[in-house]
Formats: sequence, C-alpha cells, structure tokens
Amino acid sequence: MNIVCPVCKNKLLKVDKTYKCLNNHSFDISKQGYINLNMHNSQNTGDNNEMINARKNFLEKGYYSFLLDEVNKLLSVDDSLVDLACGQGYYTSKFVAKDKIGIDLSKQGLKIASKNDANTIYLLNSIFHNPLEDKCADKIITIFAPIAKQEIVRLLKNDGAFILVKPDEMHLYELKKAIYDNPYKNEIEEIEIDGLKLDKEIKISNSAILNNQDIQNLFMMTPYYNTTSLTDKDKLNNIDELKITFSFIIDVYKKIDY
Repeated sequence: MNIVCPVCKNKLLKVDKTYKCLNNHSFDISKQGYINLNMHNSQNTGDNNEMINARKNFLEKGYYSFLLDEVNKLLSVDDSLVDLACGQGYYTSKFVAKDKIGIDLSKQGLKIASKNDANTIYLLNSIFHNPLEDKCADKIITIFAPIAKQEIVRLLKNDGAFILVKPDEMHLYELKKAIYDNPYKNEIEEIEIDGLKLDKEIKISNSAILNNQDIQNLFMMTPYYNTTSLTDKDKLNNIDELKITFSFIIDVYKKIDY
C-alpha cells in the first residue's frame, strides 16, 4: 500500500528517517516510529492518557481475545489491511495480514502502537482524510469507532471487504446496571454505506468475572465514562468483582459493483 503526500497527493518514499514526495514535502518518523501526516492540527482526539492506559491495561488481560480470534477468521495472511481508528494498536498488531497500516489521531495511542509493533506502519492522521492511494486495501477494519464511509469505499479494492465491529444489545449490561438506576440495552443501528452491501453478520458473546481494577479500566474506556456523574462513578468503588457480558456484532460489507 502506498502512502501519499497530504499536500500534493504524490507518492511518499522513505528516505532515512523521513518520508518525502517528488515535490520535496517532508514528514518525519517519530522516535517511537509513527509518521505524523496530520494537516488539520486537530487536538480533539477523544483519547487522553488516562483513557489510553485504561484500554491498554484492560485489553492486555485478554478479555476481548475471543473478538480478535473471530475477526482474524475473516482475514488472510496475504491481505493488505487498514485499521481505521487503531488506537494503541492492540488489535492491529495481532491481525493476520502481510501489509498493515493503522491510522489514528491520538499521539499517545500511536506511541504505544508503533513502539510495540514493528510490523505495522502507523500514521497520525484523520480517518476521514486518509493519506493512502485509491483501491489499495483488501480489508478495512473499524472497531468501536466512527465510520469514514466515503474513505472506506475509496480505499477498498473491488473484491475487498469492510469489517465493522459494534456492541450488541447486551454488551456491558451488568456494568450499566451497577452504575445507573435505569440501565438500558444498547440500540442496534443498521449501518448503510453507499457503494457497499452487507454480506454477513456475525454475533458473538462471552462473559468474565472482573476484579475492581479491571472494572474501573473497562468503564474508563467506554463512552459512558465522560457522561456519568461522580455519584454514579463512585458506585464502582464498592464492587470487589462483577460478572460482565461482552457481546459484539461483526458486520462484513462488500463492494456492490466491481
């Protein structure tokens, strides 16, 4: 997969510790290993150090390894793969593919990703303005993140697939029940993408008993954390352990017209 210059759209080539195009636009490789191609200077990544560390500590316990295993069944060792909103690269680093690029706007996340995974190229960039050539990817993956619909269609090869992971209705229900007076099931939104059709839907679930630290880390990496009152957050401090359901939907999309 070729990376293109975000300024002039010419191909970028690696020269020592820099990526350069024919017009001599230059982008340095960070000391951790990721490439900063962000031309929009957005500071609102939604992922601060606290959230990133919580996600890292939780995922490394292996609670979501069954999700990773299921997604890997949809991949091939010959794939070129783009992980949009890759975060700290937990999934990206473990995906079976020969050619991998992870894209995210979180510097802190990419520092961890690139430091621990030399087999993937990590780009600091918006997923909605990808610095990649048209029809470059066999597979594109988005896990619990916004969907860059137009870019996904542009980047996919004609026989490629987009893999979307989203929570099913009972995902983390017990956690919400422990926090809120009126817990609710997740609403399942049917995602339509012009140029793609839903080829298959896979539902998987598992459960585990979490200790208090893992409960806190899990809660901190959810979208509920920033919208929950301090009073409700404090309820978790009194829970030593809790059995929680992890329930996911994996949607696989294919291009409509080849």
